[in-house]
Amino acid sequence: MWRKCFIAALVLALAACVATPVKLDPMSFVVDPPDKERIPRVCKSAYEHVFPKVAVVNFTNNTTFDFARSVQASVQGQRDRTAVGGAAVGVAPGAAGVVWGTRDRTKFQRDSQFIERQINAQLCESVEEGVTNEIVNMGGAKVFTRSEMQKILDEQKFQRSGLVDDSTLVRLGKIAGVRFIITGSVNNVGLSWRDYGSEHLKGRREFGYVLAGSLMARQEGWNVRTDVALRILDVETGEILFSMIVTGREIIGKTPYPSYDALIGGIKKAAAKGLVDARPQLSKWFTLKGYIFQTRTSPDGKQRSALINIGEKSGLKEGDMLMAYTFQEIVDPFDERNSTCDIVKLPAQIQVSNQLQADKAWTLISGDPAAVKRVKVGQLVERIPMEGQGFMNKMGY
Repeated sequence: MWRKCFIAALVLALAACVATPVKLDPMSFVVDPPDKERIPRVCKSAYEHVFPKVAVVNFTNNTTFDFARSVQASVQGQRDRTAVGGAAVGVAPGAAGVVWGTRDRTKFQRDSQFIERQINAQLCESVEEGVTNEIVNMGGAKVFTRSEMQKILDEQKFQRSGLVDDSTLVRLGKIAGVRFIITGSVNNVGLSWRDYGSEHLKGRREFGYVLAGSLMARQEGWNVRTDVALRILDVETGEILFSMIVTGREIIGKTPYPSYDALIGGIKKAAAKGLVDARPQLSKWFTLKGYIFQTRTSPDGKQRSALINIGEKSGLKEGDMLMAYTFQEIVDPFDERNSTCDIVKLPAQIQVSNQLQADKAWTLISGDPAAVKRVKVGQLVERIPMEGQGFMNKMGY
């Protein structure tokens, strides 16, 4: 029963991964009559968009990762154990794994200590670079490069190994002139052997079973799991604005003794996948927004498009989804001298088409017809929070 459910889930996940790109020919549409959004003075500050300066620094390694212990724990309980001095693949009904004898286990633990020292020297830098890439690619912020931050560290005589507390990081941020500091740690690296019984699906000719058998076979073997913690510090106040732990998984194959390259590569890839799950929250903090230049309607009146003032240079990508806002001024009934801005999200979807330029983009407006008609020139648009890992990534692909 569980295999049928698993197969159905795989097929649905693959179908969901097939996205249809939006192809648009705006010149075949007719420019709409002038209908500009009236923006109350109290609401104009909503359009201010200063790209905040962000520094990604000082990720630490908090792992107690022991390669030899992790491997031995993952094969406990196998039926066929090797004799002293040997190493072989142990096979039991529905299970497979690598087993070691005493002499070989001793050598393996000694070798793994060298591997762990190498990981500790490079893992945090790799994660910092991954976070930096995420922020740069999503737009909405100016990111200080590693070389820029290192120059400040050298000028101020900071010892990188001493940057262990948030107050020191905040002080560094003030010197560098950044608004936010992103820091964190690698909290855990795990290695486990997985066997999903793909052998049971061999010989089945149905498409679903063939697909599931192939995918399950690719998941079997050594699985690396990496946990990464992220924090955003407000340099002005010193507060922790955001904190979360993300987890990524990577499959490095069935080789009995994973090589150094396979191991370090798997840990880094797993961390990079985990960072994808931080996108929804990070994209809220570093929001990409602009406004509508022009709207057009197709000759048959069934479609509307909008030209917005942000493009690839700001981090916008084809297929990105945005939302539009309308405004109204609310006067305090008890003090008419005071008023506030009410920002209302329109129930319409705006998707970036293939007509994407450096500083602008044509979009397609969809949704309820009444809501689509309410989209006007001058309205604020904002990219919706980005998505995290997909189903296939979470499975290790």
